[in-house]
Amino acid sequence: MKRLNIFVDETGDFGCSSDGSLLYGVSFTFHEQSDDIMFELSKLNDRLEKIGYISMIHMADLIMRRGNYKCFDIAKRKSIFNSIYQFSRRIPVKYQTIIVDKRYTDNSRILKQQLSSLINKMIKEHEVYFKKFDKIVMYYDNGQEVLGTILDSIFLRFDGLSIG
Repeated sequence: MKRLNIFVDETGDFGCSSDGSLLYGVSFTFHEQSDDIMFELSKLNDRLEKIGYISMIHMADLIMRRGNYKCFDIAKRKSIFNSIYQFSRRIPVKYQTIIVDKRYTDNSRILKQQLSSLINKMIKEHEVYFKKFDKIVMYYDNGQEVLGTILDSIFLRFDGLSIG
């Protein structure tokens, strides 16, 4: 059985308040289950352990020296960043990121429509690729309920899709 794993994460806040983020982004990472990444994952974990960081990585916080990273100097943060960067370059995955500029969106309903439209467009552009798989499993942490609803409504048209 040919299986595609899709990992989804968002950046920015969904609302349209004046103190919110200017951009809202959704990134999709596509990993074909048959492509083994365990060796590279083991190397990444070993590298992070040597650096002295074995927790989850949040890139925005890492770059902006917030959260778990506020006590780390620039050298340690660069080492963590470089470890993730090198790992990402070596593994056989595909990425797609969708960005909505919220400066041109004055309410959540329009933002939802724009996001749905862009995700639908991305799926249509890659539909031949998606249809190669017997099973598609999407992983999303439901960090933002609106995005979860959009993903459910769009991706459920694929046979064999399950949400992890």
